[in-house]
Amino acid sequence: MTVTRLEVRQPAPGPGRPQRSQQSQRPQQPRRPQQAQRPGEAEPPRGREADAAVAPARPLSRTARRAAAEDAKLLAAIRVLLSNPSLFPRLLYLAFGFAAITSLGVALAGAVPLPYGFHYAVIPAFTIMFLLGLRYPAWGKRALIGLVAGMIATGVYDILRLGLMLAGLWGDPIPSIGQLALNDPNAEWYWGYVWRFVGNGGGMGLAFAMLPWRGVKLGIAYGSAICMGLVVLLYFWPVSQEHFFALTPATAAGGMAGHWVYGAVLGWLTARWLPPVGRRRRPRRDRRNRDEAGAAAGPRAATVLVAVPDEPAVGGHGALPAGPVLTMPGDRLTSDELYTVRCALQQPPRAHGFASDQWTLRRVARVVERATGVRGWQPAELMGLLEALDLDLDLREQREQRRDQAATNAARTTLVS
Repeated sequence: MTVTRLEVRQPAPGPGRPQRSQQSQRPQQPRRPQQAQRPGEAEPPRGREADAAVAPARPLSRTARRAAAEDAKLLAAIRVLLSNPSLFPRLLYLAFGFAAITSLGVALAGAVPLPYGFHYAVIPAFTIMFLLGLRYPAWGKRALIGLVAGMIATGVYDILRLGLMLAGLWGDPIPSIGQLALNDPNAEWYWGYVWRFVGNGGGMGLAFAMLPWRGVKLGIAYGSAICMGLVVLLYFWPVSQEHFFALTPATAAGGMAGHWVYGAVLGWLTARWLPPVGRRRRPRRDRRNRDEAGAAAGPRAATVLVAVPDEPAVGGHGALPAGPVLTMPGDRLTSDELYTVRCALQQPPRAHGFASDQWTLRRVARVVERATGVRGWQPAELMGLLEALDLDLDLREQREQRRDQAATNAARTTLVS
């Protein structure tokens, strides 16, 4: 979107404001012969109304055009973000995954007792996440993978914690969590571990699975952030040390090491069970092997993975029409990625930072790489992707090809004649 004209109207003259003459406002134009008014036709405007109706628009300055282009980019990015169908369940899962650990932290700080957080925050949050999993099965499976990965990572973390307990450096505050949640000092010890594995470790693993990043390093950073929150709670609210453990250099170092183990295992499991995002690349082939294979097999048709939705979409703005299922070596695009590509390519090129509003294959390749993370798109694959998404971008290469074909046909007609 580019703003090229701006209409500016002069304010009405008031007291103390001199009125400019008509001759000083604009150069005098030759008068046209007045036509006779037809019966039933409205009388044309006169005076200031006629001047306002035909007043020429003023062109924008370079700064205003640049500001309008930057605003168009921002609005296009917001429009693409809000039109993504995966934003709604992702945010809810990400928020509700921290319901148990947040309720525990608030209770240890002495703000809200843990039974209230358990009944009015944890149980409703897990109920809503369960219903979301039934409504969106693909997201429900992803949340279940994060939950299981978080529970496994918590078990590995507890192996390290058990060693610290046997060494006498750490106590076992986990059974007291069940007693606080049930408001029963005689509650069994395993209720605390149910809260720890399902609520704390599993819930935070579920939230990590909703993030668009994977890997051991990012998992360690995630665990470090969680441990820093625990240290801040114990430091600024000393009453929480009575229910959990005393904050000392040894316990702080042990807690950080345990959370590193938790994050590393969580990142490794999610990277194995969920496809990596943002680092996928097309497998590079050796040019010699490709030439030998091409010479042996003859001409090969270029193919591209356009994917179909993982499950047939009944309706909604994210539904894609059914099309041919093509294959591409080494990768697969999901329906959300295809929808993101279609929304991005429906915006003008200026919205993506290009200098003009003309699409080219190079620009299409850059936009598709940003949306999917897949690099190395070939021209034939991009054309197949645009055809599958039913997008006609009027590429410059297509116009040049049509012009060359028309010139060739005209030359052939001249030779024949």
